[in-house]
Amino acid sequence: MIIKNCALLGFTLSCVLSASLAQAYSEYDAKRECTYQVAGWRSGYKDARFDSVEDTGRDSYDLNGKVRGRNDGKDHQFTCRIQHQELISWNVNEKSVDDEKDHKNRNRALAIGAGVVGLAALAAIVSSNSKPENKEQEDKRADFNTGKANPLEDMSYLKYECSTVLQRHLNEDQGEVQAVSIKTGKLSGRALKGEGTVLFQEGSQRKLNYVCDFDRTGRIFDGRYSFSR
Repeated sequence: MIIKNCALLGFTLSCVLSASLAQAYSEYDAKRECTYQVAGWRSGYKDARFDSVEDTGRDSYDLNGKVRGRNDGKDHQFTCRIQHQELISWNVNEKSVDDEKDHKNRNRALAIGAGVVGLAALAAIVSSNSKPENKEQEDKRADFNTGKANPLEDMSYLKYECSTVLQRHLNEDQGEVQAVSIKTGKLSGRALKGEGTVLFQEGSQRKLNYVCDFDRTGRIFDGRYSFSR
């Protein structure tokens, strides 16, 4: 009986150890998944080289590097983001590294996916990005800021503010953005969540999921977006 118990215990420990090893996720796995997306045989790029790999904890990684264009033979920067062993977003900059240097030497952040849309400074972004011709939106913003009305009861206002901030950040993160269109929006507390699309200047279009967190005056103070597969 003692031998059987010992054998059973050994088998159990072996199973637990095997399961743990099977679920392990390493930097190698993250690189492999990222490479498959940005430089796979179906993509227009090859020869993925990683400049940085950041372990963000809990089997999550942020990866950055360069790939070689199959058509132009130039290097292009790419990013991948993995959360809990799942590749949630990736992007290859269509402009080559050389083209980016020539484009006013603009220093764009290339990280995409489930990234922070903004912090308290977003109020300044919205204000600085206000369109003079949209007098109605500016008047609403002023009324909500002084407490004359409740911004959380005006869905069109919330969607406009959210799309404005999303476009500003996408333009900085991804390059020239022509428009952001919010397709669906559901308010949960003070968080507006839904789906939309982003149209880039060069003509490509991608679907995205978004969250915009508002304060009681209708100002955005935080948020996230990720591209849909």
